[in-house]
This record gives sequence, structure tokens and C-alpha cells, in this order.
Amino acid sequence: MLTRSAAHVLALLALLTGRGVAAAADADATSAFFHQHCVECHGPDLQEADLRLDRLPPPGPGAAEIWALIADLVEAGEMPPEPQPRPDAAQKRNVLASIRHDLARLAEPVPAVRRMNRTEYEHTVHDLLGIDAPLASLLPEDGRSQGFDNVAGGLGISAILMERYLEAADTAFDAAIRRIEPSPPETRRAVLMESKENIASVKGKKGGVIESHGAFVDFTPGWPPARVDAAHPIEPGVYRCRIAVWPHEPGPDRTLSVAVFTGPLFGPGDRHFQGLFDVTGTPEEPRIIEFETRMAEGDALHILPWIYPEHVTWRDKHEERPGVAILWAETHGPLDQAFPSEAHQKLFGESETLRFEEGESIWMRHRKGVKRHHVDSSDPPADVERILRNFVPRAFRRPVEEELTNQFVHFALSRLEQGATFEQAVRAGVSAVLCSPHFLLLNAPDRPEAAGETIDEYTLASRLSYFLWSSMPDEELLELAAEGRLSAPKTLHAQVERMLADPKSERFVDHFTGQWLDLREIEFTTPDKQFYPEYDELLLRSMLAETRGFFRHVLKEDLSVLNFVDSDFAVLNQRLAEHYGVPGVRGHEEFRLVTLPSDSVRGGVLAQASVMKVTANGTTTSPVLRGQWVLDKLLGRPAPPPPPGVPAVEPDIRGAETIREQLARHRENPSCNRCHVRIDPPGFALEEFDVIGGHRAAYRSVEKLEPRQRKVEKTNYYEGRPVESDGELPGGRTFGGFVEFRQRLLEDPDAIARALAEKLLVYGCGRPVGPAERASVDAVVEGARDDDFGLKSMIHAVVDSELFHRP
Repeated sequence: MLTRSAAHVLALLALLTGRGVAAAADADATSAFFHQHCVECHGPDLQEADLRLDRLPPPGPGAAEIWALIADLVEAGEMPPEPQPRPDAAQKRNVLASIRHDLARLAEPVPAVRRMNRTEYEHTVHDLLGIDAPLASLLPEDGRSQGFDNVAGGLGISAILMERYLEAADTAFDAAIRRIEPSPPETRRAVLMESKENIASVKGKKGGVIESHGAFVDFTPGWPPARVDAAHPIEPGVYRCRIAVWPHEPGPDRTLSVAVFTGPLFGPGDRHFQGLFDVTGTPEEPRIIEFETRMAEGDALHILPWIYPEHVTWRDKHEERPGVAILWAETHGPLDQAFPSEAHQKLFGESETLRFEEGESIWMRHRKGVKRHHVDSSDPPADVERILRNFVPRAFRRPVEEELTNQFVHFALSRLEQGATFEQAVRAGVSAVLCSPHFLLLNAPDRPEAAGETIDEYTLASRLSYFLWSSMPDEELLELAAEGRLSAPKTLHAQVERMLADPKSERFVDHFTGQWLDLREIEFTTPDKQFYPEYDELLLRSMLAETRGFFRHVLKEDLSVLNFVDSDFAVLNQRLAEHYGVPGVRGHEEFRLVTLPSDSVRGGVLAQASVMKVTANGTTTSPVLRGQWVLDKLLGRPAPPPPPGVPAVEPDIRGAETIREQLARHRENPSCNRCHVRIDPPGFALEEFDVIGGHRAAYRSVEKLEPRQRKVEKTNYYEGRPVESDGELPGGRTFGGFVEFRQRLLEDPDAIARALAEKLLVYGCGRPVGPAERASVDAVVEGARDDDFGLKSMIHAVVDSELFHRP
């Protein structure tokens, strides 16, 4: 029977919500539901003492979370558990609606005002000034909230951060002014076997080098790269780089490729990955690899050969030794010849009073008589004011009242009065703008008193651009906002389509997948070479390209988000296709859409190597980590953290005890079992995949456990115990392995769609999403339902949602 105190709680719930007779009727229905399905286990006499419904306070600041959990458990079918009688759909739907309605009424709105994160700051300043200098690395890492680093509540402001913003603004200002007139473009080519100097310039390789048809042949796959010094630029700028290569004795079953980096000749400075290129052609007609990139003075070309599968398997002794033949490498530039630079002209504008004057001479190794230039004016006050009055509204992304603009103008003019040069005064004004709350803060109304039920047109333009571009609105968005037409549904729909077709939308693909799927953490661990000798950088970069390419394809074609759970296609190159056992894919450079064989376990993100790597350490996999990942990323219902003092379960790399046996002992503790009954089953299913995403039937072991056990051929590990990937989900549904588990997930498509809708709302609105925002989540799901939960349709529904337009 329902206890008096439980009935009291439910009655109090109705009174506190203030919904009168309707609330009382809902309370009666909820009371009957709890009486029938819950109190037997969660009452005063019985088992689940951690959740006593007779002691549960009414919804409020201290109890909203537990009521939201109750609703989630009921909705997911985890409560009441088997073999208890199941509530009918209508009863369940009504109770959930009542609870969620009350939670929404009691929840306090969370403001969306936040500062830019460091990536957004870099993109914004780049687009504002027309520069490409690195800025994000100058700023500290941002906090995360609900899995993303662009959410209000996770982005504070401190005195130290403001100091970093000043440094970043100073760096950005310097990048806008090209001080030295560029020399005419020239080609610096190194024909590698032409002279002893050029041969000596190919650094980093010891032995394993021959000459073939006048080319340098590198037989050594992987690090260190061949470093071509003689072609390095003699001054900074944008350069066209070209490398002539062909495969030497590749044989019928090998694919040769090179990863190309640019970076310093010496020291540990950053090397910038320029791409992965297949090595094709012949000595008579070599392949010419070509790309454009910004290079600093003295940067070298670093060429990293990959001879696949030479570097992951042993070659028979009678086979010819394959290698990459490098005939020549060259740089041509600088290509950016504008002087003053385009960024300079964008910032300072045009004026008859402006001058770009020569200053002191500087020493350059390869040029004589070079002088630095600086900006000056014959009418400094007028030019300072003109520059800042033009710059402030562009930086603040909306029209600005004269009183506010005057603050920055007067500040810069005061520097002139104190004896600063014209350029120093402009720098002071621009830096002040780039450190102003009006620049750094997003989602803030122009005036607090102007805040209403929905955001204004300019705030909408910014919210849209930071959602899809991680940067400021372009001219078209701002013009529509000025005309008051941006918020019109047809206009908004057309702008989303335009923005997703723009190359800047690649930022959305990168930043959203990097955080939703944890791809940013893919290099946090390095797989143990003893266990995973086949792992290499080519596989790592292919992992990332696959997942981003898969997401990009689903987005472009507006395919169902259920494809993230299972799909009949993948986006692969040869390296990944062979890692997955998918035949018929040749070449590492191009990632192509591949129809998967009917018996393949691949498809969706769950079976992708990138996800398997970020959910494992370098040696072992953990059902706990992977199970929690599935609950959070795909189902939107993460388990709470373990109680204090409960040790983590560490897999036994000796192979003496399976992880399933260890977890069975761990679950003997009731407080642990409560969460692990949800966490472990998805994790067990994913045990079919190893640390680097390979499909496995058995674990790899460092010790010989049985007399007959032998090492796996051409490796230093033993085949360990068989993988057990079966399990039972809450509610009694069972699965025999990964494929069946994936089918179980798809039995509730709304749960998958709802989870991703919530992630998109959090990321797109830049604010936490809780029980009070459930109506917006449901609206996004319903808005995309007719399009089979298409990803692009879901993005449109996010932009149309009430939450996206809420201040």
C-alpha cells in the first residue's frame, strides 16, 4: 500500500505547483502509478533504501535532480524492473508529462550570457582582422559544462585571463601589419641527388638510402621523417610547396604514401600537418604533390614515408625492398605580395592623411638594406577616431551607441596626448575593444532593459554564426539583422542552408565531433607497442578523418541520426578498410563512401576506431569507460560518478582474470551494482573491439597462461582469454554480442534522437539544458521526425526552437 508520507509528498507536489484541480487530478494519477509500480521496492519496509519515495521531498531546488532521474528511469523502461508488471503506454505518458511539467515550472531559467571560448576568440579575431596568427594557444584552456566548452557556466573571467586577452590582442594587432616589404616570389628547389649539399640536407635518416633514377629513395617507414632543408623559405609568407615522388619497387600488394609536415629546421617547434598523399607515378612521370601553406623563415619540408603494410607486418626476405623515391622538393613564394597587407588595409582603411613609412634598418641573412615600416598620420586624432568608429561596431557585431564608442575613442586619444605615437594609440584602442565585455561576451542584449521574451535580431545573428561557424556573423547576416528580416522562418532556414554550405561550417564538424565524441582526446594515450605493433600515425590520422568524414556525409545528405548507431556505409581509406577487413579500397589519401559487406560489424560511430581509442587507455579496454560513454553520448543518460572511496576496476593485462569476472565481484556491493547494471552491458558489447578499434575474439596477453598457449605469429603477445560480449540490459532485454546490442539500441529510436537533440541544443544555444528545457528537446525531435531524424533537419529544428531564441 502507498504509505501516508508518500501520499503526502505527492499531494504537496500538487499544491506547490499551483495548478489547482488539474494538479490534484495529476497527483492522483501519479499517486496510483507509484502505488502500483514503485512503493513495493522504494517504500519504508523494503530494499532500495537509497531512493525512498516516502521520504522524497517535493520538487524544488534540492530535489529537482532526483525527480528528473525518476522520470528518466521510467521513460527508459528501467523502472519498474522485470519481472514487475509494466505500466501501459498511456499511464506512463501521463505520469511523465505531469512530472516534467512541474519540473519545468519550478526550474529557474539559466542565462545564456557567456564569453567566447579560446577557439571562438581565435576564429573571431581572424575573421574580423583578416589574419591567421595563432591566438588560441595564448589563452588558457576553457572549462566544460555538459560536455562542451562553449556553455554558460563553464566560462568564467579572471584577472589572469584578462592579461592573456591583452597579450592575444597585441599579437593580433602585430599580425595585421606587415612590417617588411616582401621580396618578389622565387622558387627554391632542392634536387636531392644533384649535389652533396642537397644530399646532406635530407636530415633525419640513417642508412637505408640509395639512388634510383637520380632520386633519393627512403626505405624507412615512419619517424623520423626525411627533412629537406635546402628548399626552405628565406622570409615568412604564403608558399606553394611541390614535391616530386614515385614508388620504388612497391610490389603488387603495397601502397606507398607520405605524410608531409612543415615546421622549424631544428628544435621541438610545432610541425604543421599538411596532408597525406599517395605515392604514385613513375621515374619518367613522377607524382607532383602540391599544396599552399604559410611558412616561417627557415621552415623545412618534413616528408614521412608510409610503406603499407611494410610497417605493420614482416616482409619476406626474398622480396624487393620497397621505398619512396623523392626526386626534388621546392617552395615558391611568398605568394602574398600585398604591401601594406590586406589585413592592414582592412583595419586602417583609406585616408589621404595615412602614411606607411620606412623606419630603422634590420639585418636579414639573405637580403640587404631591409627596413621596417610603421604606420603614421599627418592628422593623428582624426585618423584614430575614424579607425575606431569603424572598428567598434564590426567588433561588437551590432550598431553601437555613440556614448559607448566614445569611450574607446577617448581612451586612444588620451594615449596620443600622453606622447604615444599614432600607431601606439591605435593599438591601445583596438586592444581595449578586443578585451571589452561587449566583444568577449555572447548572447548579451545590447541594453539590459531591452531584454524581452526573445533575443533581438543581432543577437540571433551571432547565436547562429557561433553555432555553425564558431565565429562572428558575416555581412549578409548583419544586413538581414539590420533590416529586421533574419528571424523570419523562411529567411532563417535559407541562412542555415547557406552557412552549412560555407567552408567555415567545417569548424562545426570539427568542434562538435571533437567534444560530443571526445575526438579531442584521441592523442592522450599511445597504444602499447608490445600489444599493438600495427598502430601508427597513419592509422591515427585515418581514424580522425573517418569520423569527421562520416559526420560530414550524414550532415550534407540529411541522413538519419540513427546512422550514428548503425549504418550500411562507412567513409574509409585503404589503411582503415584493411584494419576493418573491408575489401576493395586502395589508396590512403582519398576517403570515400564505401558500402559495407552485409556481414561486417562496422557501421555507425560505435564501431569506429577513433571512438574505440578514446574510450580505452594505451593497453587495455574498460567496459566501464565504454559503457558510460554510450550512456552519455548516445543515450543522453550518463550514470552518476562512483561513491567516494570506491576504487576503479583495472583490467588484468596478464589475462589471468577477465574484466567480466572482476566486475561481477565489484557489483556485489549494492551501491555499485545500482549503476553498473546500466553501465556494464553496453561496455561488454564493445569489448569486441580492442584499444585501436580492431575486431577481436580474444584478448591479448603478456603472459603464457597455459602450456599449449603460443605467441601470435610475428608478435610479442599471446592470445588470451576469449571475449565475452553478451549481456542483459535493464528491463530484461538480452543480446548475444555487439551486433545484437546495436539492434537493441535501435529499438528505441526516440531515445537516440532525443540524446543528440539535447547535445545540439547545448552546443548551439551555449547554455545548459536541464529538465526545464525538456519541451525544447522534444520540439527538436518532433521537428525532425518527418525527415527520419535527419541531422540537418535536426539542426534546423534547433534554430527554430524556443530555446534558441530565448534570452
